[in-house]
Amino acid sequence: MTLNLTYGDLGDACAAAHALDLIGDRWSLIVVRELMFGPRTTVDLESSVIGVSTQVLDERLQFLQDAGVVVETELGYITKTKAYALTDWGRELETILGALGRWAHGSSRFPITTAGMTPSGVMVAMRTMVPPRSATTPEPITVAWELSDSRRPDADPQRFRLDWKANVFDLAEGELPDADVTVTGDSTVWTGVVFMGLPVDAAVAQGGLKVEGDQAALDRVLRLFQDTLAAAS
Repeated sequence: MTLNLTYGDLGDACAAAHALDLIGDRWSLIVVRELMFGPRTTVDLESSVIGVSTQVLDERLQFLQDAGVVVETELGYITKTKAYALTDWGRELETILGALGRWAHGSSRFPITTAGMTPSGVMVAMRTMVPPRSATTPEPITVAWELSDSRRPDADPQRFRLDWKANVFDLAEGELPDADVTVTGDSTVWTGVVFMGLPVDAAVAQGGLKVEGDQAALDRVLRLFQDTLAAAS
């Protein structure tokens, strides 16, 4: 939970300080990140918020719910399962996550090569690094991903799809059976490919990824991120 005294209680009326009171606790923005692609159960969140205890996760979810950032919801029509989703206001934090990610690239300690990324984490990073209408392609490209986190072998894989047409870069959670190219594998390995320059062939040879379909289409997507990162540095 937050400290007993907020910045406001201490006499600081800055809006940024108030924002830190709401989402500045350890794990809060990570929980938000993991909810960016849709509702998740507490079991899902325990699997993807690496290092958090059940008690702390429950506290963060309750605090974020009280603050209006997340809302409790249900999954399924017959067997209803409690889950959490971002409110419309909570989803606005995606721009904050993107700004923080771009800012972090200036750190002398980045990249953190000993750490990993969850499936949602790397895909949110991709979506925020390339805002939906900031990239153009002369020919439509579709990509499907099925990513698992090797640190959490019991967690179900997550599926994502990209529909890139003209200047619309639509990256979301979901299946895309007829994609031009499909990528299957570990989310941290995919992070190395898209953000750290690991060649696709090396990732495949190491067994971390499997690529099926038009690799030229995948290469065009990867060049977009290479150009974006170069421009940010």
